[in-house]
Amino acid sequence: MVDESDLDLPKSGIIALPQSTVKRIGSSQVLVDPSSVVKELIDNALDARATAIFVFVSANTIDCIEVKDNGHGIPAEDWPLVCRRYCTSKIRDFDDLKEVGGKWLGFRGEAMAGIAEMSGTLGITTRVEGESVAVLLKIGRSGEIESTERASRPVGTTVKVTNFFKTLPVRKQAALKHSARCLAQIKRMMQAYAFARPTVRFSLQVRKAKTDKGNWVYAPKPGLSPEDAALKVIGRECASQCNWTALEVDGFEIQAFLPRPDAAGAKIANEGAFISIDSRPVSTSRGLMRQLVAAFKERLRKANLALASTKDPFICMNIKCPPDSYDSNIEPAKDDVLFENGELVLGVVDKLLRLHY
Repeated sequence: MVDESDLDLPKSGIIALPQSTVKRIGSSQVLVDPSSVVKELIDNALDARATAIFVFVSANTIDCIEVKDNGHGIPAEDWPLVCRRYCTSKIRDFDDLKEVGGKWLGFRGEAMAGIAEMSGTLGITTRVEGESVAVLLKIGRSGEIESTERASRPVGTTVKVTNFFKTLPVRKQAALKHSARCLAQIKRMMQAYAFARPTVRFSLQVRKAKTDKGNWVYAPKPGLSPEDAALKVIGRECASQCNWTALEVDGFEIQAFLPRPDAAGAKIANEGAFISIDSRPVSTSRGLMRQLVAAFKERLRKANLALASTKDPFICMNIKCPPDSYDSNIEPAKDDVLFENGELVLGVVDKLLRLHY
């Protein structure tokens, strides 16, 4: 038996953690890697009604992360709160969460505070309509504004993060070790946003890279058709094997780009699933979305047995939902939702799949 007197046990029971520790614990749940920083900044840009978003990431993913947008900018009265934890313009109390739905991507007021806490420096350059010049806000780790200065840029916001994970050396080393994988995740994520928001321009540039292989641009033209959007995101080879289909039933409106029953397996393989809920890209690796993808694969297999062995076939789908039909506040990353009636959603999707196949 172990003698408890030999163990390094706390001298007392439950204690209140220091606020500095609470902040770091919370931040590391929301911002798990550099791609999560990019995601949060893209969400902010889209919530600012940006129609063009430019992402710049250093090749090692942590030296510099910069996101520029042409959204409405940050008005002066909001500057002091822009990086303060739990300060948000999206909701006023807990009951407002049920109305977030398709209105906003972000709503908790955690991300910017977490970025400030975990980075070497954080600078926000912003300008709103009617202002003659922009302002550069230099933010300290506490989320407070350390200094301001005049800057030059059009209406919109630029967020520049340097030395990400400065305060978390283990995470920093892991990010450096897996930088190539993270860059691929960022590119894949931006493709998902392009499918979810096909009228928005997206650009990714990897700085200090040996080649331009990691760069990616999605530039929609006015009057872009769904087929044109898919062609620009995934390329002609896969897009040529698919057709658009749509269905409205029980208050849900589904738009999907699905492989045809006679699609060539090799051309749709390894492209994977792009699913969004009210134009919010969501994960397909768990929960209801995983079941949805499984249902698609089963219908595809039944339509053409030759496609049964096709690995990770392409599917793109956006589900527009009735108000108050799901909760979007269930994951730190906000990449999943909890439906009030998941079986109803699966039934609606399966009806569309049966009609298509």
